[in-house]
Amino acid sequence: MSNAWLNSRARMTTFAAEDAAVWASLPAAVPAAIADRLAELRKNAGVAGVVQYSPEGRPLAIVVGQRRPAAAMMRIVLAWTAAGFTATDGPRLLETLEKEAFGQDVLCLRADEETVLRIGGQWERRDGFLQRWIGIEPTRPQERTPPSWPQTAGFTCGPSALAMAMAGLDPALLPDRALEVALWREATTIIGPSGPGGCDPYGLALAAHRRGLRAQVFMSSADPIFLDRASSAERRGLMEFVQTGFRREAVASGIPVAPRAFAIEEIGQALDRGLLALVLIDQAPMMGYTCPHWVLAHGHGDGIYFLNDPWIEPDRQEQPTDVHDLPVMAAQLDRMAWYGNPAYRAAVLIGPGRP
Repeated sequence: MSNAWLNSRARMTTFAAEDAAVWASLPAAVPAAIADRLAELRKNAGVAGVVQYSPEGRPLAIVVGQRRPAAAMMRIVLAWTAAGFTATDGPRLLETLEKEAFGQDVLCLRADEETVLRIGGQWERRDGFLQRWIGIEPTRPQERTPPSWPQTAGFTCGPSALAMAMAGLDPALLPDRALEVALWREATTIIGPSGPGGCDPYGLALAAHRRGLRAQVFMSSADPIFLDRASSAERRGLMEFVQTGFRREAVASGIPVAPRAFAIEEIGQALDRGLLALVLIDQAPMMGYTCPHWVLAHGHGDGIYFLNDPWIEPDRQEQPTDVHDLPVMAAQLDRMAWYGNPAYRAAVLIGPGRP
């Protein structure tokens, strides 16, 4: 439902994807390029916006934010102002969007330089974007946020997450595609339904171990995993064979394997010890479709976990800003960190040097 209010200067209306009347009224009142952008954004989940009208009912400003449904961050993806817009109204516009976002469990906003110039407000400068917390910023230990390395293929989320973890532990290392593909070649276990596939926890742990890093595996399933991704009995058989070999090699290499489901608090405890965590999640809560996916958890504080996600969703016009140091509430991560039927949990802890 739209939430409109009126004062002596202008009327502001908040709107979400389902507020058809507001969306329908805007295209005729804005430039064609803005109308086209609004049409694109309306298709996406997690969209919320604010329109400021003149006393005569003419749109003076539109600000739209977009979030991943399970994330606690919203990026301002559109900020348009008409010639009659008063710059001093920018903070009220921002405050109204923040209230709407907070109602969707969003805890911080991100924007680019041009957007901030339009709407004002106090923002923290980050690497490539500006950020603003709604309320109090979570307290977390001082850490070096690993650089982002979005996966360059649809099946390399695990190697991309591992490459980011390696760079987080070694500031001299910069992730690149050569490292991503090398890790994928070493750790591949899945055969995708229509081509190459991804990596299991044992393969990723072994790839880290070979590079002199400490690795520990949480794996709650005693059976081979990801078999739902195979399209034939022959492929399932090969996946079982590869996973069995990886697990046997991991145990022989002295990599600790905990055969149980981890608690989310254990991931936080590992981060407090200076480790980083590759966590297997189901994409469904964030993207709306079920798919196994690896993300890198690298920080936490006050019930919030911070992730580097290798996946940028092209259908949502996402940018690297959407996946770097992404805040996710602990309860949401707890919900996402199950995959399969029956559901299982997997994570790989990565640390500097072998014990």
